[in-house]
Amino acid sequence: MTEPIRVAWIALSRQVGGAERQMLALAERLPRDRFAPELIVGAEVPLLVDRAAVSRIPVRSIEPAGAAADAVPDTGVVDAFRSRVAKAGRLVRICRIARYDVIDAWLYPADIAAALARPIIRSPIVFSGRRNIDPHGRFGRLEPQVEAAANRWTDTVVANSQAAADHAVRTQRVRPEQVRIIRNGVELPEPIAAEERAARRRALGASDAEVVIGSVASYTPVKRLDVLVAAFALVAGEFPTARLELVGEGPGRAALEAQVRALGLEERVCLHGFEVAPERLYPAFDIVALSSEREGLPNSLLEAAAAGNAIVSTPAGGASEIVVDGETGLLVPVGDVTALGGALVRLAGDPELARRLGAGARQHVEQRFGMDRFVAEFAALYEERVAARRRRDRPIRSPAA
Repeated sequence: MTEPIRVAWIALSRQVGGAERQMLALAERLPRDRFAPELIVGAEVPLLVDRAAVSRIPVRSIEPAGAAADAVPDTGVVDAFRSRVAKAGRLVRICRIARYDVIDAWLYPADIAAALARPIIRSPIVFSGRRNIDPHGRFGRLEPQVEAAANRWTDTVVANSQAAADHAVRTQRVRPEQVRIIRNGVELPEPIAAEERAARRRALGASDAEVVIGSVASYTPVKRLDVLVAAFALVAGEFPTARLELVGEGPGRAALEAQVRALGLEERVCLHGFEVAPERLYPAFDIVALSSEREGLPNSLLEAAAAGNAIVSTPAGGASEIVVDGETGLLVPVGDVTALGGALVRLAGDPELARRLGAGARQHVEQRFGMDRFVAEFAALYEERVAARRRRDRPIRSPAA
């Protein structure tokens, strides 16, 4: 019997976002008779560690023992350098002892660390993830040289959208033949009863008569929530019962709060904060909006579509793979307050159109973005790469004398 393939995912983020949730979904669902999953993390983020524990997935940390996920990192240049060197050393030790078949570095800069450490780790296969189209810059002017070196030691780059794949080839020196596109997966929830939907809306402080527009996005500049709030002011002028729920957290909170006050929308816009399981909120929304200027493949839109929500979005990155204008939602230009506001007003005033677009979105993601497909494609890729490596490493036997 063949031993299960030992796969380690490296995730160095101090929070659990959409990418980390996709990684966990994959680790939880890979068949255990074929795969032995483990996680290597930076800080032991409770949400990640606890969920892994439920699924009996071993977690190893490269932080010093007892380091908290919310600890403030050293800010001095010397301290920061020493800290990174120490973490790199712990990563190497973990990987050399565990002898993984595959190391899948899910996000930047974990992919850089795994690739550059490969000659020391002696890992047979290293994967690198491209799940957004944000510019890299951790290494300053040396970034192009660092990326080129890391690409040489990377077997396969997995992009979650065509946009992410194109960005990797165009700006990060990735060879086209290195790239494999595996789009994110989503589970389709069972439709909930009207009573349950009403209860979830009441939990948000919304009645059945209100038009609830939801957006699940971090409070960061790339999400352009300032544009969404400005667009909502147009909606509020047309629909006195409309409200906007911003689900997320981030450094832009203070600026958003100031904008809401300046527009006099304190009673109509709620900065909900971070939500562990945002998917439970979608049935409470009438419309879901995404105003981003850059995206890989936004999980928030996948979850909204799976819930049958009407969607208004910019065509940022892979968003246009989910939202087909006029069929599964409405697309508006990035940064266009008037267009975004107009699309939201249109859906708020036409429940039948909203229902039709929501049904189309659910059917679309069921056909193209199912979770079973996502897991099966990763499993097949891991097995394909491991089998090819084992064939190359197999010793050639001399013919019998």
